[in-house]
This record gives sequence, structure tokens and C-alpha cells, in this order.
Amino acid sequence: MSGPLRCLLDKVVARRIMEALLKLASAQDLIAEEVDALSLYERSDVRWLQLFMAPPTDHILARLVLSTPYAPLIALFRTRAEVARPTRYFKRWSRRLRDQGFTREDAAILALGTFGTSPAADVLGMHFVATLDRPMLNHWQTRQRTIQERLVAMQRQLDPPYRDAFLPQIRRPENIVQETQSSQQMLREGEADYEV
Repeated sequence: MSGPLRCLLDKVVARRIMEALLKLASAQDLIAEEVDALSLYERSDVRWLQLFMAPPTDHILARLVLSTPYAPLIALFRTRAEVARPTRYFKRWSRRLRDQGFTREDAAILALGTFGTSPAADVLGMHFVATLDRPMLNHWQTRQRTIQERLVAMQRQLDPPYRDAFLPQIRRPENIVQETQSSQQMLREGEADYEV
């Protein structure tokens, strides 16, 4: 595997992770969405799954860390989730996604999943976008083929590395956890076969 899988958290998933961390710190019960989001957060590590958040989410957390008693938990979250940065074709792709019927906010997170990079600018795109937004998920599923065709048409006009952009998989947190566990298990089995 050439580096960890990259997962962009939408703002609701990031919020659910924060709520779960805060509830755990005060010994409160978690709701199902918080459990699923926290499982994704716990699954992240440098080798298998790297988490990213959108710049607006980071801005909110940066303000909250200054005025809340839970500043250490917010700081902890911010150390495990890097801020994805938009690249050159982010705005163009976001407009094309809005043309497909996505809201401005949904189009921005999806465009960041395709034309986003790490703070070090050493990657392009995310393998997953984690969301709990059912309307966005449903709309993505119905429009995915058309969106893929639009991306392929756009790629023909782009120079490397943007020509190699790909669509992320849009998933709920629990599905990403299952998929990354399966991938990790297959890799381990492949390593074991190789060693024999």
C-alpha cells in the first residue's frame, strides 16, 4: 500500500466525534452516530487511515478551543485530523457539482474530496468522504455515473498531477471502518503469503 487511506470528515461527522469525546470525558452515554464517528476516529492512524477536515471546521474548532473547558479534547482532535487544503481546480469542480444539484456546502466538501490536498501538499484527493448526510449520500448515488463522466471530461484538459484526480467514495463512518478493516486484513494476509 502506498500510504494510508485518506478520509475527509464532513462537519457533522467531525461534530459527532467531538461530542463523543466530550461525553466520554464526562461519563455520558453516546448515541449511535457518535459511536460510529468515534470508531472512525479511533481507527485512524498514520499507517492505515489518515483523517482530514475542511478548513471551515478547523476555523470553528480553533475558536472553540479558546473559550471552552474542553480545550484539551479539541486540541487532541485537531492533532489527529489534518486540514485539507483546496487545490487549483477545487472551485471549478465545486461549481460543476453544484450544477449536478448539490448544495453549495455539499459541493464544496465533495470537491475537496477530489481536489484537496494535505498541508504538505504531498497528496491529491481523498479516498473517502465521511458523512451522515443521507440526502447528500442518496443524491451522490443517483448522480455518481454522470459526475464521473464530468470528471473524466475535465481531466482531459488538465495537466499532471490534476489529470490523475479521482472521485472519493462517499460513505457513512461505520462503512468506512468496515472497508478499511477488510483492506487491512487483505494486506496482512498478502504479507503472510509473501513471507511463506
